Amino acid sequence: MLLALACAPAKLLRLENELLKDQVAELESQLQSCEQDLAPADYTTHVSIEVVREYLRRAGFAPEEQPTPAILALPVRGENVGFKLAAQLFEREKVLYLVVTDYIELEEADSSSAMVLLLTQLAALNYEMLLGKFQLNPSTGEISLSVELNLEDGLGFKTFEAVLQHLLRTADGRYPELERAAQGRGM
Repeated sequence: MLLALACAPAKLLRLENELLKDQVAELESQLQSCEQDLAPADYTTHVSIEVVREYLRRAGFAPEEQPTPAILALPVRGENVGFKLAAQLFEREKVLYLVVTDYIELEEADSSSAMVLLLTQLAALNYEMLLGKFQLNPSTGEISLSVELNLEDGLGFKTFEAVLQHLLRTADGRYPELERAAQGRGM
């Protein structure tokens, strides 16, 4: 009987050891899964104006102005028109605002009917666009195109670059039809 009691703890230790090996294997598997879920190297969960500057540089645009600590600006020349691109970071709200300015103005309309045509064209474009919206500043008459990026979960370079390129292509590509509308030549 004494021999049976002496063997029991050894069996118990082996069983406990097997259970621990299984738990270690399961934890290693979970750890490997967590490592796979890590953000890519070009992704950040804390977006700063320096991150925006670096993303702009990587996308081929070097900010030339920084009118405030939260705004970067640079001129852009498209195939159809030149304009200014500004990036404004709202850190507290976790929003990055990209806007095309110095683009087209309501005052460029040749007549009041051309102005109505231009405004109608802007409304129609805004209805059809999924990313970016044209805006009219009523006090200056300036028309801009902007997009807001929610930074709640961070920002990756690929997303930033895709949104930026879409915004710039849209601004440049839509300019001729807005110019035609401002001249009263149709939509």
